[in-house]
Amino acid sequence: MNSKCCRSIIVLSLAWGGSQNSYAFDWVANNLQLLYGGNFKLGAERRGTLTVEHSDGWKYGSNFFFADIIERGDMGTEVYSEVYSYLSLNKITEADTHWGLIQDVSLVAGLNIGNKPEREHYKAYLVGISFNLANPWFNYLQFDITALKDDNAAGRYGIQFTPVWSFPFTLANVHFKFRGFTDFKTANSAPNGSFQILAQPQLLMDVGDLVGWQKDRFYVGTEAVLWHNKFGIAGVDETAIQAMAITFF
Repeated sequence: MNSKCCRSIIVLSLAWGGSQNSYAFDWVANNLQLLYGGNFKLGAERRGTLTVEHSDGWKYGSNFFFADIIERGDMGTEVYSEVYSYLSLNKITEADTHWGLIQDVSLVAGLNIGNKPEREHYKAYLVGISFNLANPWFNYLQFDITALKDDNAAGRYGIQFTPVWSFPFTLANVHFKFRGFTDFKTANSAPNGSFQILAQPQLLMDVGDLVGWQKDRFYVGTEAVLWHNKFGIAGVDETAIQAMAITFF
């Protein structure tokens, strides 16, 4: 995939997120991330990544999308994307139903897709249920349980458990976010047949607010990529640390 195609993906993603209005959506949130780090396994040891992320809420639910554009010295530019759509029980029934910590329940369907490997592009389908654990301490806290079908794992279906969170906090009048996700995938979810854990926590400092520019707009920090049995390959464990900058809009 060439640089012209990558630029097209960025432009289309930003246009999709930025063009939404209050007529169609309750809310829209976008961010753009730049990351660079090393100690990756199975390929180029050091990599740079541009991530475009979008989420929105609408009459009956919400949507989430991200695309990673990764510069790799071993196989050129890799593009990996995930798209999820949620149907909210509370929104559909127009009721404020909750059970303890569970503030809402949604049906979720998703698609994970990438342009690598070259001959057999990665593609996986997900369907399941999502629990909104909203509370005063988190920007968001969510837990998804989905069935997962990898196109390359013929006749096999796995289960994926995914908590997603964003926790803001303040130290010495400096604002931070601790955000990220963790995927727990059963062995049947990958053709290589091993249980996987992939965590990508981010620790971010609000430098926009720190220099008197604008609060909750521009952050710098770090992201860790912690992957046990990467791609379902037993014994391939990855711990990669990346510097990052992110802007929310």
